[in-house]
Formats: sequence, structure tokens, C-alpha cells
Amino acid sequence: MVTAQQVSESDTATLNIALHLRSNGHGMVLAPENSKNDLEAARQGDVEAFAKVFESVRPMIHRVAYRMVGANDCDDVVMDTYLKAWRGLARFRGGSSISTWLCRITRNCALDALRSRSRQQERYVSSESPDMTPVVENLPDRHEPSPAASAAARDLGRQLNGALAKLSEEHRRAVLLREVDGLSYRELAAAEGVQVGTIMSRLFYARRRLRKILEASDEW
Repeated sequence: MVTAQQVSESDTATLNIALHLRSNGHGMVLAPENSKNDLEAARQGDVEAFAKVFESVRPMIHRVAYRMVGANDCDDVVMDTYLKAWRGLARFRGGSSISTWLCRITRNCALDALRSRSRQQERYVSSESPDMTPVVENLPDRHEPSPAASAAARDLGRQLNGALAKLSEEHRRAVLLREVDGLSYRELAAAEGVQVGTIMSRLFYARRRLRKILEASDEW
């Protein structure tokens, strides 16, 4: 059985899923919010203020795009999101957070990118993760853990990736965006184009399914 002590601190993202499944926790990670002054200035036509607003949430936008279209097209989706958000900023009324609004635009841009592809099976293309789940094993290791810790992390990663592969596409993506990429429920709902309640239901099912798969493993 792999324990948290066997895995180095640099493998936090690996444990985000593993420990959540074991504890059945429901912590929320919120995306950073922007300065109201910057946002208001952007709405008045200040391009530099808008760039500052967008840059504060760009990593989140990139993660959403990556999960939806893969490595080859995610940068284009981010740029399309930037342009469409700038052009439509006057229509943003503040009914949701700016990050939630941008997630919704990102989703629409990603869907446009997917429609433009000649073959449906090219979704989630990644040169480093041909199994379309670039979540655990390819995370950078900045602290150079011991060989034993690295082996433990790889074993846990293989188990998690194997379990994730048994989920449906929408359930797998919900888990990755929530547990690995840290989107809030509202941001995740906007990215998926569904209600928050639907996201909660998907995550509940996915976590329960993952837990059953992993508990069936002798090493879990």
C-alpha cells in the first residue's frame, strides 16, 4: 500500500486525487480574483488594464483549453479567448466572477477548435501523454526526490491513470479540472457548459467510481 509519506512533496498533484478519494473531502480551490479598478478600466477601453486582468487568470484558462483540445491547439484557444473577451467585455455585467465568465468563453472557443478538426479522435492530443490523461506521471519534479519516493509516486500515478481511463470522458475531465487544475465549482460548470449541480453530481459519481476501482487493487 502506498502512503503519503512515501511520496515527495513535489508530487502534490498526484496526492490531490489520491487523498481526496480516501478522505472523501470537498475542499474548494478558488481562482484569483481581479482588481475592480483594473476591470473597470478595462471596460472603459484600457487595453493594458485588460491584459493585466486576463494575465491573472491566464494559467486557469490555459488548463481548461488544454483539457478540452490538447497541447497542439490550447495556445490558439487561449488567444481566441483573449480576443473574444476583449471584444465582448462591454457585455460583462458582473453577474458572475470574471474567471467564470472567461471559462465560459474558453469553452466556446475550444468547441469551435474541435469542430474545425478533420478527425474527432484528435481530441486531447499530447506528445507526452498518448493515453490522453496527462495528469500524474508527467508532472515536473522540482525537488529531486529519492528513487524510492519516485517509484512510489510512479506506482500511484499508474494506478490513478488506469482508474481515470475507465471513466467516461466528461467524468474524467471533471476530475482533472477540479482536483489537478484547481477550478472552482462555478468555473468548472462554466467550462463544461452545465449547472453547478450537474458538476457536483459528476464529481460525486466519478470519485465513487475511482474509489471502487482503486480499492479493488491490492496495492491501494
